[in-house]
Amino acid sequence: MSFWFYIGIALLLWVVYDMYYGVTWTFRPIYKRYEPNAYWLVTIIWIIIAIYTTLFGAGIV
Repeated sequence: MSFWFYIGIALLLWVVYDMYYGVTWTFRPIYKRYEPNAYWLVTIIWIIIAIYTTLFGAGIV
């Protein structure tokens, strides 16, 4: 497994952390309570990036 696998795992943990606290980041914090559509859009994009990076690092993609 390559370095990217561990980066992908770290990104997945980061997404879980963000979902627990209800805030995610782009260039500013996006709070689930105040901007739910933007929050879920950014969170889904982070999830896709994290999964792809993990699979790439594992040699599946």
